[in-house]
Amino acid sequence: MTPTVLITGASRGVGLELVRQYLARGARVLAIHRPGPTVPEALAALYAAHADRMRLIALDVRSTSAVVNLAARLSERIDILVNNTGMLMGTGFAPAGNMIGGGLRATLQVNATGPLFVAQAALSNMTRGGKIATILPIGDVRSLDLLDPDARQAAKAAVVKVMQSLASDLKPAGVAVALVHPGAVGPAPDGSEAALSLADSARGIIEVIDGLTLETSGQFFGYDGGSAED
Repeated sequence: MTPTVLITGASRGVGLELVRQYLARGARVLAIHRPGPTVPEALAALYAAHADRMRLIALDVRSTSAVVNLAARLSERIDILVNNTGMLMGTGFAPAGNMIGGGLRATLQVNATGPLFVAQAALSNMTRGGKIATILPIGDVRSLDLLDPDARQAAKAAVVKVMQSLASDLKPAGVAVALVHPGAVGPAPDGSEAALSLADSARGIIEVIDGLTLETSGQFFGYDGGSAED
């Protein structure tokens, strides 16, 4: 049976590489990208080459109403959901107390609320054996070290808690949930090259998802399959 994979944040970075690698494995891919006048070039090229196994969905995960309405746009069976919408708002060195009304709130919306609503939308098309993985680039990723440590940990804790609660809720339904750290794939603050290629990060994430079971549901993995818990 050909698996169907729903991937958010699919237009660039790890998300785009996940689309590429899942297509190479023969999967059918539903690629969610942010709305715009045109589809990002690299994603459009993949679609042109794999239109028979790929569908593009324009969706802004920052819009609660748009995400809530996603379920009505999904007609396919969903075997795997990969939430890859994590981002950091440009708050620089702002103390945590100054971020509540802006960057931190937006970060939580994209990393916690958005993935939860996307998961709820996908669940209407997911059966026993389904898997949900949320990519969490919060922690020791070098590009996020500019955040105040308290703010960074607050955002990370919120996402982990939401996904672990979802794992507990979905276990009786036979759906496994995991968080996955993608590794240091972004550029370092000093401009040096990433320590990990996008291809290796995506390959590791896929292997983690392949090995995910109900017994390991709720855990926070590194892209290499080890634990990413503090």
